[in-house]
Amino acid sequence: MKIKVNLTKEEYNYLINSLLKNNKEILSQLAFTEENNDLISVELEAGVADDIRELAGDEVGLHFDENYEPTKEGWILEHFIDKFYTK
Repeated sequence: MKIKVNLTKEEYNYLINSLLKNNKEILSQLAFTEENNDLISVELEAGVADDIRELAGDEVGLHFDENYEPTKEGWILEHFIDKFYTK
């Protein structure tokens, strides 16, 4: 089942340049469409979305400050966990 997820440009850049930087097999399964100046949609299979959620979940714990607040990267990763939820 294909799903569509809307990303900000910042989220898009983090997704392709950081989270999926070493996961070309996942990146190759994503179809991006620029919706407007600030929004990019990605179409992907639900199983691939689950893989992205898992990667974000593994990474998010590393991105909290000394007060246990998410850093900028932590917020993006938390958004990925929410946005790529398929169940």
